[in-house]
Amino acid sequence: MNVQPLLERAAKIIEEKKGEGIVAIDLSDVSIPTSYFLIAEADNPVHAKAIVSALRETLPERPYHTEGLSERRWIVLDYGDVVIHIFDREARGFYDIESLWADHIMPLAVEPAGDHAETLGGAAGEP
Repeated sequence: MNVQPLLERAAKIIEEKKGEGIVAIDLSDVSIPTSYFLIAEADNPVHAKAIVSALRETLPERPYHTEGLSERRWIVLDYGDVVIHIFDREARGFYDIESLWADHIMPLAVEPAGDHAETLGGAAGEP
């Protein structure tokens, strides 16, 4: 699997669906069974479902495993080397998983609808 294009495409889809706080975390040098986390948040359960539906319909790969679709507070899409986490705001603040990996947060270039690239990443809540 070519990981970088998957990360960038997923981030763009999330951004297009108005997901917020998009953060990529590089875990390739950590002893866990994935290489990257992509974390974002939704305004409410309906918004979370819309983001996840767009990811599942648009990404060329199907997730190996999905969790949290019925509750929609923390939805996980496991693509093997990439695990995508879509939180509602309250759950994201409570679990705060990006703070566990703060030293692994990476910039992620996403080509917006306009002509210039935008970099996503940094600490949670930063542009």
